[in-house]
Amino acid sequence: MDLLLPALSGILAFAITFVTTPKLIEKMKIKNMTGRDVNKTDGRRVAEMGGIAAIMGFAVALTGVIGIEKIMDTVQADIVLGILGVLFISAFIGLIDDISVLSQRMKVVLVAFAALPLVIVHIGSHRVMLPFDFGFIFPYHLYWIIVVPFAITGAANALNMSAGYNGLETGQVAVISGFLLLIAIIKDSSFSTLLVFSGLLGASLALYHFNKFPAKIFVGDVGTLSMGAVIGAGVVIGNIQFYGVILIMPAFFELDSTMYHDLKHVDRKTACRHPVLLEDGKLQTPEGAQWYTLPYFILSRRSLTEKELVSRMLMLYFICGVVALGLAVI
Repeated sequence: MDLLLPALSGILAFAITFVTTPKLIEKMKIKNMTGRDVNKTDGRRVAEMGGIAAIMGFAVALTGVIGIEKIMDTVQADIVLGILGVLFISAFIGLIDDISVLSQRMKVVLVAFAALPLVIVHIGSHRVMLPFDFGFIFPYHLYWIIVVPFAITGAANALNMSAGYNGLETGQVAVISGFLLLIAIIKDSSFSTLLVFSGLLGASLALYHFNKFPAKIFVGDVGTLSMGAVIGAGVVIGNIQFYGVILIMPAFFELDSTMYHDLKHVDRKTACRHPVLLEDGKLQTPEGAQWYTLPYFILSRRSLTEKELVSRMLMLYFICGVVALGLAVI
């Protein structure tokens, strides 16, 4: 399998995002589009909506490489158009949420509609593959009308809800997309799948440089929703849904917690928005909130600095990646 163009996709996405982000930081500060870093004792303000740079880097790299491939050989461009459709619809929803406030339920419903471009192009198989060459087949219409939209909104909103710490959003996307790229190669997934995960890896790594502790820019919902939706779309076109679920498992803690507390008529986000910031800069779980988020559960065992907490979170994603990769090799 020729990996040159997927590698080029990742390099271009990294370069464009890396060059664009400092300019975006400057513009956001000039326009006073900043947010307070609540996990710092000095209450510093940080530029918002850094996901815009990653979206630009990913989109330009993907279309550029597909253009090269189209000149050199035939390629299914409709797949890329479907992915870009998912990207921009989910990004627009995230942008609306960044400049206003959408309820979590509204975001779940709206991002499900971001799957429409993928449903229209109908790329991928409704047979979900499992390890040991096992698999099961969803009814065709059920898969495209219910399962695919659920996969995309589930991935997007799970990653969105697990955000909130320097480097976590971009770090988890980098780990997830990196392992999914390896799994797609092992499973001989389509050329477009490799382009998607390579480009996403490059864009997220570049943005991570500016988003890691201490963050110079926040990702925003425009970034978390769009990158999460692209991960969902990528596993669909690559027919590696099972491995995608394993890789994103830590993020589902927040999704499950939200659903559970909704049934209990408790607004989890309002009830406990931020961790307790101690005088030494360490974070602590607010009383009674250990089951609200995965970071809170980790902090309930021991107070940690934000950097330590993010390292532990990313290690969980890495472990899930190793498990998924091991099952893919079997």
